Amino acid sequence: MGGFRIGFAVGNRELIAALARIKAVVDFNQYRGILRGAIAALASPQETVRQTVEIFQKRRDCLVGELHRLGWPVSVPPATLYLWAKLPEPWAQDSMNFCTKLVAATGVALSPGAGFGKAGEGYVRFALVHEPEVLVTAAQKIANFLNAGTSISSSLG
Repeated sequence: MGGFRIGFAVGNRELIAALARIKAVVDFNQYRGILRGAIAALASPQETVRQTVEIFQKRRDCLVGELHRLGWPVSVPPATLYLWAKLPEPWAQDSMNFCTKLVAATGVALSPGAGFGKAGEGYVRFALVHEPEVLVTAAQKIANFLNAGTSISSSLG
């Protein structure tokens, strides 16, 4: 359930009270269904968690490996449902344009880094929501898209 985050803070009583005041005006609380789901998840056997971690690790390793094979160096994140990749030239300063043209040409949808704030510009975010076979196909489509431009193919090796 992306976006449904559960957390807590422990600490000095005055600091926690100040945090509660700030959160009351800049944030919102989760409804009881999400809270009950979080309690159930934390109280349940962790086998499902282990299996889910393995699924996302396989997807991550597959996509990272495929992008590396295609000449797009990306870092291996230690734990996430996402993979962030620095865009090659000439796309490095226009992640929105890259993502718009990519989805129109290939059907592969990535999130432009600019959508996550100024520091995200020049990057794209891959969501590891598909099986490895789909990720391989997506990487191949991305490679074809990048190699379609003369200046782009040289930037990916």
